[in-house]
Amino acid sequence: MKYITIALLTFVAILIPRNSFATEDVGAPARVWTYPVVYALDQEVTWYFDMTGTGFSEKQDLFLWAWSPSEPDAGNFDNSSDFAKLEYVSGMVWKKALTPTKYFSKTVADIEASSGFWMRLKGKGNEKQSDVVQAPWSVGDIKTFKESGEAVQIFPQRFYLDEPLSILVNAEKLWVGGTQSGLAGEEIFFHSGLNNFAAGAIVEANMGNPDLVKKTKLTPIGNNIYKIDFIPREYYGVGEDFVMENIEFLFPTRDWAKVGTNEGGKNFVILAPGVPIPLDPIFSFFPQKFSQYDILTLIRKNNEKNSQGLVYTITAGTKTITGEFTGNKDEMRAYINLFQSLSTELSIDKINLLVKDKNGAEIIKTDIPLVPLSDLN
Repeated sequence: MKYITIALLTFVAILIPRNSFATEDVGAPARVWTYPVVYALDQEVTWYFDMTGTGFSEKQDLFLWAWSPSEPDAGNFDNSSDFAKLEYVSGMVWKKALTPTKYFSKTVADIEASSGFWMRLKGKGNEKQSDVVQAPWSVGDIKTFKESGEAVQIFPQRFYLDEPLSILVNAEKLWVGGTQSGLAGEEIFFHSGLNNFAAGAIVEANMGNPDLVKKTKLTPIGNNIYKIDFIPREYYGVGEDFVMENIEFLFPTRDWAKVGTNEGGKNFVILAPGVPIPLDPIFSFFPQKFSQYDILTLIRKNNEKNSQGLVYTITAGTKTITGEFTGNKDEMRAYINLFQSLSTELSIDKINLLVKDKNGAEIIKTDIPLVPLSDLN
C-alpha cells in the first residue's frame, strides 16, 4: 500500500506544475461537457464548465490553466493571459472554444499519447482556483467505434432532446444497393427525422437547398469515419411539448447518386432512452398452400407507428392485381379473390407478390408457388 501511495503522489506531482497554486480552492465543477460530444483533436470543440456550488462568483472572469498535454500559459499563473480566458454563458456556466492541436501546440499523435486534458479554472490572479478537472475527449470513443465494425453509433448512448449528441458513421460498413460496399471517400449527407419522419420533425438532405446541403453534410474525421453533431430540438425545430421517441435516418451522397442504409436497405433507427423496443413486424399469408382459384389473405402485424397503410401488387401470367390493406398498426389485412382475376389464366405455377407501404418502402417481394390445378381433381 505504501508503494502505491508513493506512486500516486509521484504521478500527481508530474501532472501539476510546482509553485502555481491559488490561496483558495473553491471546489469541483458540477458538470463538464463538450460540444461536439465527439470531436477530432484537430477540429474546434467547446468545453463547458458548470461551476454551480463552487466559490466562484456569477459572471466572474475565469481563465483556463492547463498543464496536459502542454502548458500554454506557463509562467503566468499569477496573471493569466487573455487567450486563456473563458466566456461566461449563463447560470454559472462558462465555456472555452478551442482547437486542441492549436491551443496546446501539439500534433494529434502527441495529444493521443498524453494523459489527456488536465486543468484548473481560476481567476485572473492567484486568489481562487477550482479542483483539478479533466475535460472529456474522444480518442477512445473513435478508436473503439472503428474497431467495433458497426456502421453507426450515437454518443452519448443516453441522449436527450435538449442536449448535444454526435453520430459516428463508418462509411466502409454502409449498405448500398443490397451490398455492404460502403461509401468510403464520398461526400455523405444525413437525411433524417424524429419519430420515424414525423411531420414537422424532418430535415431533408435536399441538394437543391444550399442551407440544407451545409446543415446535413457529414464531417470526415479520418479513416473513413464521418460524424454529425447537433442538439435534436434545435436541429429539427420541434416545439416544447414534442416527445422524442427515435431518430431515423439514411445517408445519401451528393445528388442522391448513392444511398447508404442499414442491412437489407432499411433505414437506421436509434431509439431514445426509455422507449420500449418495438416488436418486429410479422408478415404471413393464409392459406399456406393455395391455387389460382382460392381467396388469399395477406396479414402484417406490428406495423410501424407512422405507417400510412400498405399496398400490394400480385403478378401472375398476364394479369396484375393491385389493392390496399385495411386495419391498423397492430394488424393489417388484405383479401384477394384469385379466382376472380386468374380463372382464365392457363399454365401459371406461381404468383409474384410485392408489398409496399404508402411511402414507397418495400416490405416484401417474393414468388409464391401455386398448387397445380391438376392436384385439385
